[in-house]
Amino acid sequence: MIIVEIVAALLALVFLILLLPFSYSLSFEKWKLEIKVSLLLGLISKRKVFSLHDDDQEEPEEEDDEEAMEELDHALDAWEETMGPAGPGDEEVPDKKEKEEIGPTGSEEKGNGEEEISISHKDEEETPPPKEKAHPSYLAQFRFALENGLVERCLGSLSLLISHGFPKTLEVKGNLGLGDPMHTGILCGMVYAFLPKAAEEIRWNYVDKECTLTGKSRGRLIPLYVLYILIKLALSKPAREFWHFRQGGNDNG
Repeated sequence: MIIVEIVAALLALVFLILLLPFSYSLSFEKWKLEIKVSLLLGLISKRKVFSLHDDDQEEPEEEDDEEAMEELDHALDAWEETMGPAGPGDEEVPDKKEKEEIGPTGSEEKGNGEEEISISHKDEEETPPPKEKAHPSYLAQFRFALENGLVERCLGSLSLLISHGFPKTLEVKGNLGLGDPMHTGILCGMVYAFLPKAAEEIRWNYVDKECTLTGKSRGRLIPLYVLYILIKLALSKPAREFWHFRQGGNDNG
């Protein structure tokens, strides 16, 4: 009875943790992006900063490379001077004993060859080649997923996840210009069409190329709902048919 109560308490704790949402916040400026994730109502938080452009990085000094190359050239010249041209009489003839030690006798070669052949045949007999299970090609898998509706299910689940975790607040400020009035106008229209609130504080520069944008966004995700969407997708009939087809089954699942 105590074991059942402990298991029930652990399951309730896991359910409670999955039910609590975790929030995220994004803040960006020129060449810098900061991501912060908070769990358990802010008790656990993690922050990560990405720098897309490192201005503090110093360029390598060319003087050190030139000095190293000069030292290498001097060392090679000194080595060439010490190594004079070898005369015809300076060649060293190896002793007969060394020759005999280098090359094995014919009987030894024959014995070693017979041993290697017998060992190789024995290994081939003892270890048969593993049988590889045939899997359909990636193109065939994609066509099957497209025909049985798995791709449509995946896109639907992705849409649910995006709508659930989409940032609730989005603030963008600063100047933006692409250097071309046509391209800047197209980008301005797209931003006003998809993110009208974020485009209110942007000052568009149709003449010069400029980017001084800074922004913040916040959102949240409930792990239990995300897990529900993923499990529902994995247990669906198209997913089970696709898994059976991928393992080498027929088209009917």
